[in-house]
Amino acid sequence: MLLIAATSYNQSSRRTTNRATTAQRAETRSGDASANHATQARNIHQSNSRQTTSTVHQSGTATPNTRNNQRSATNSTYPGNNTRVTRTNAQQTNTHGTSNAASRERSNTVNTAPRRVTSSTHVRTSGTSGRVYVSSRQYTGRHAGVHQYHAPPPSRAYRARHYEYRAPVSLNIIWTPVMHSHYIRMYPMVKYWHYRHGYHIANVSAYFAEYYMGDVMTVYGRVSEVYYSRSTDEYFLYYGAYYPYQDFTTVIPGWIARQYSKWPERYFRNQHIAATGLITSFQGEPEIVVKESFQLNLY
Repeated sequence: MLLIAATSYNQSSRRTTNRATTAQRAETRSGDASANHATQARNIHQSNSRQTTSTVHQSGTATPNTRNNQRSATNSTYPGNNTRVTRTNAQQTNTHGTSNAASRERSNTVNTAPRRVTSSTHVRTSGTSGRVYVSSRQYTGRHAGVHQYHAPPPSRAYRARHYEYRAPVSLNIIWTPVMHSHYIRMYPMVKYWHYRHGYHIANVSAYFAEYYMGDVMTVYGRVSEVYYSRSTDEYFLYYGAYYPYQDFTTVIPGWIARQYSKWPERYFRNQHIAATGLITSFQGEPEIVVKESFQLNLY
């Protein structure tokens, strides 16, 4: 009986052990299968991400470094594309060069703009006609100053604030049909005069004449220096400061200047003069070229 009982116990224990081993093997196989499934899913995800990345790169949304790498790889693979890529790079370089040149030009334009006097009543940089006319003077060269400064004088803006010109009191000039015909003859470079009959010609200080180039104005101030050109028989009246630091210039023909005195250089020096005419530009500075004697008024 004992032998039979031991034999049955051994057989039951073996069956239990076999069942446990079978269960462990099944668990191991299921774990391996799940690991294989996870590995396959990871591989599929990586391949999809690679495809997506390559698609994004091909669609043109890749980073510049990636595009450059693709261009270099393409050029190494296909030598015929080198010309196209080189041309594209050259176009990009030219574009950047053009933009840089434009920015430099704008900066130079801003840096080299003519100096302007800050004033609430004088803010225009050109006349109402919108054009700047070149001076009709005959003498176009440079000359040595009659008087010399040891150091440059104060700026025009400083002198405009601290040394104002004495303005004429009873000078009132009206634009009339006769005046219109005179100005058509005196200034043939102007094609159209936009002043109406009865228009009052404004008076402006020589400090601010540069704001009204292209307009007919009465410019007043004090003459500091007079220069005579023998080659053209013209007298140059420099307002405010000695040449070439003058605020304004009035050019008078010799035959008009000698109507006032036999020695116009001495006569006009330190005089207060108001000149009426078209404000033109000579080397960036404002001036009036007098054509008739009625354009000058001493006060």
